This record gives sequence, structure tokens and C-alpha cells, in this order.
Amino acid sequence: MSHRTPRLRRHLGWIIALKLIALTLLWWCFVRDARVGVSPADMARQLAPNPVVQGAPHGQ
Repeated sequence: MSHRTPRLRRHLGWIIALKLIALTLLWWCFVRDARVGVSPADMARQLAPNPVVQGAPHGQ
């Protein structure tokens, strides 16, 4: 069965290479130019949605 191993590896290598090429082409055609604008205020609100205000009484 060892004579089939190099053939199988070569076959799987070609399949993986073709899949990588296909994924790269799909990314290049559809995703490459997509951008999402994020402002610093939006990012701060996402990371700390309920910031604690200094000096504010607790429980009010």
C-alpha cells in the first residue's frame, strides 16, 4: 500500500491548492474593497457600554 501514498499526497495537495486559489479569488472579487468605518466613540461604547462616572453617587 506504500506505492499509493505519494499519489494520494499529490492528489490531496492539488485539491488544497485549488481550494486556496478559489478562496483567494472569491476574497479578491467580493471582500477586498469592503470597509467598515468605526469611530473612537463607537469603539469606546462597545468596549464599555455602561461606564462608571467618577464622583456620581452609587445607587441613583
